[in-house]
Amino acid sequence: MRDGKWLPCRYDSKDIFEKDYPKIDLSGMEVKCPGCGVSVPLSRKNINNKSAGWCRKCNRAVNI
Repeated sequence: MRDGKWLPCRYDSKDIFEKDYPKIDLSGMEVKCPGCGVSVPLSRKNINNKSAGWCRKCNRAVNI
């Protein structure tokens, strides 16, 4: 499993994250959260098809 990276500070709220990443992709890969090390599925995509996910434990957005 690859290590993930946090998205910029703009995504400190899940509402903003879901607005900027509106497409749901349930077949996305999983990465390790850089903060807590928990597996985070990259289940959302933005309009440019870049994947990201939300770490529930750290309450932050994660991508590759």
